[in-house]
Amino acid sequence: MQIYLSRPDITAKEIEAVCEVLSGPSLSLGPKLTEFELAFSRYIGSKRAVAVNSGTSGLFLSMLALGIGPGDEVITTPFTFIASAASIMMVGAKPIFVDIEPKNLNINPEKIEAQITDRTKAILPVEVFGNPAGFDRISEIAQKHNLPIIEDSCEALGSELNGKKAGTFGTISVFGFYPNKQITTGEGGMILTNDDYLADMCVSLRNQGRGPDSDWLGHDGRNPLYGE
Repeated sequence: MQIYLSRPDITAKEIEAVCEVLSGPSLSLGPKLTEFELAFSRYIGSKRAVAVNSGTSGLFLSMLALGIGPGDEVITTPFTFIASAASIMMVGAKPIFVDIEPKNLNINPEKIEAQITDRTKAILPVEVFGNPAGFDRISEIAQKHNLPIIEDSCEALGSELNGKKAGTFGTISVFGFYPNKQITTGEGGMILTNDDYLADMCVSLRNQGRGPDSDWLGHDGRNPLYGE
């Protein structure tokens, strides 16, 4: 039996589910999206889940929701897909690279503190190839310095460290559903958090700044780039 490293596994069941949506009136932000968000949050064990169009968008919106912007620094790993660093630069912040552990290829927790400055606004570690090694130590460092963790779990769906699921180490975490991931929606991503404010911000930002009670042309300005 040949097991592919990153080939999408699409069956008749998935095709039927997509056709069901295509036959209905809601092709965007419909009931299936809410169903998916609830199922995903329950599986990971987070309070809120916000579906987006990609893991990259999830990282970008997470930083906007946290108020990260020009002049800020975010500590991250140099051994990752480019989206991790690119999303930092997309909000005008600067990625600060910390070297990795040779054995697990994740950011080396013991080298993080030396790079923390008064401009550091977050730590963005990546579970490389789905491995959450060292993330318990990263959480301790983040708590010590009162820094949020933006957990890049795009490759880590289903992984655990000491019984704690990937996606639950951060203030906010992001999963990806590109065709090379554990499950795929073609394109797509999911933001997870226990913080209602961050979740509400991401819900608004993914939909042009609309609030929960806004009509189609109503935008309540929930965008940190322009102030609230």
